[in-house]
Amino acid sequence: MKNLRNLSLSLLISGVLAVILIILFAITSKENSPGINRLTILLGGDIKNGGYIQILTYLAFFWSWFEAQEKLKKISRERRAFKLNIIPTGEKIVFLPTDVNNLKFKLIEFEKKEKFILSDLLKKACTKYRSSSSLSELIDIVSIQIEVSQEKWEGEQSVLRYLTWVIPSIGFVGTVIGISQALIVANSGDMDLITSLLGVAFDTTLVALILSIIIMWFVHQLQEETDRFHSDLKEFVIDNLINKIESA
Repeated sequence: MKNLRNLSLSLLISGVLAVILIILFAITSKENSPGINRLTILLGGDIKNGGYIQILTYLAFFWSWFEAQEKLKKISRERRAFKLNIIPTGEKIVFLPTDVNNLKFKLIEFEKKEKFILSDLLKKACTKYRSSSSLSELIDIVSIQIEVSQEKWEGEQSVLRYLTWVIPSIGFVGTVIGISQALIVANSGDMDLITSLLGVAFDTTLVALILSIIIMWFVHQLQEETDRFHSDLKEFVIDNLINKIESA
């Protein structure tokens, strides 16, 4: 559902942008403003002669941007759990085996109101310690659960990864179309038409590469935040639960 919402927003924004560019192209063509007119063509204002390629690129760009922002917001929400005092975090806190059991029930009650990855991880850690009473096995289960969480997050980013590949690919498709059309009319000797078609080829690639550079910054930021979050998650559980359990 969220992917569909992001796609709908991207279609809306791309459509509005397309209308604006078409209007600007029509106005600048009549007013003999070659500089601004060339800019509108570069950005995709001349829909009939290849501008639709840039519009498709904008669609993929905005869609991927919304996907990246949604994932970043999710990380921000999950980080909120570190400050909610889900478990006691004082330096002098020590958990006895009975305390771990009581802590699990408190976590169950907490998750009835709001659930976080951290609370779920702590609950599973408490359950494992109750069954095994082994700190080494507890560390193993925490590491495994964090790896599972990372894999899930990677799976949720499959659409984003695809879109970041699509953006430059659309630009290259525009290049192929422009060059192939220029070759078709090469024998006509109409240099204005040939130049126009070659312009389509290079304009689509230029726009796609610029947008690709922008979106890749957000993607790398997302990857960095994702890795940092799971690292902090493991550190929190080890420092505030595992290292404070006193074996019977």
